[in-house]
This record gives sequence, C-alpha cells and structure tokens, in this order.
Amino acid sequence: MQCEICGAQISGKPHHIVIDRAEMDVCDRCKGFGKEVERRAPITSTRRGAASEAGVAPVKRARHDLFDKMKDELVEDYAEVIKNAREAKHMTQEELAAGILEKVNVIRKVERGELVPEEDLIKKLERALDIKLTEGIVEPEVQGRRGESKALTLGDLINVKKNK
Repeated sequence: MQCEICGAQISGKPHHIVIDRAEMDVCDRCKGFGKEVERRAPITSTRRGAASEAGVAPVKRARHDLFDKMKDELVEDYAEVIKNAREAKHMTQEELAAGILEKVNVIRKVERGELVPEEDLIKKLERALDIKLTEGIVEPEVQGRRGESKALTLGDLINVKKNK
C-alpha cells in the first residue's frame, strides 16, 4: 500500500488520518499532517428490503469516478476562439445566440471570458461555428524512486505547484 500524501510504500499498518474532512491512509512520516482517527465501520441496515425478502439480490450500482467523465478540457483561449470564429462567419452576437437558442448576454459573457461555458453550450458553439473548443487531457506519468511508474499522489501535486 502507498501513502496517499507522499507515495512512499507503507510497511506495516497504515495510519488513518483526516485532513480537511478528507480521510486517507498515510505512512509514519506523514501522519502528523492530519488528525488520526479510527476507521468508520460501514453502515449496515437491519431492515430487510422487499428484494431480499423475495430472494432476489439487490442491484449493486457501479461506482463512477468523477474523472472518468472528464475526457476533454476546455482550451485556455476559448473566448478569443469563439469571438474570432463568429466574426469569420460574419455573425453578430444576437444571430449566434438565436441560432443556438441561448441568451445574448450568455454569448457576450463567454466571449469576454467572464463565463466558462457548460458542456452543452460548448457543443452548441462547436456545431454552430465549426470549431473545436476542447482538447484531450494528458495524464502525467510520475516516476518512482527506482524508476517504476506509480500513481499520482497529493505530494506530487504540491511539488508540481511549487515548481511552477
């Protein structure tokens, strides 16, 4: 098991701590960063549902990771790209807004960079203006101490932030 802060291999029993309401398992060196707590036992229900009484196993839902949905990221200069594409098509903000069924103020704010468009608005703008506003996310690969690849930890993110 790896420490969720520094990524070091944990030998023995990990320490279960809380940092800003986030529970994590850490090594001996990182246990001082948070408050050590006992693991919470999963809550079990004593009431039997209709499905279990009928002998049918309850449906288990698959866990969805928030980051699985994030396949693409909005380009940094989206406001400029949208404005230039609209002007290249000789459209006014009002015409664009009417064409994609959005309010003119939304288009104005997006073009000024004051509003980050939601996924549905991004798709509408891409279709109406024949542009690409998203780019693929590339996950950085982190090399471990001995050259092996490992998962990205909070400590790695802090180091990246400090280096910038």
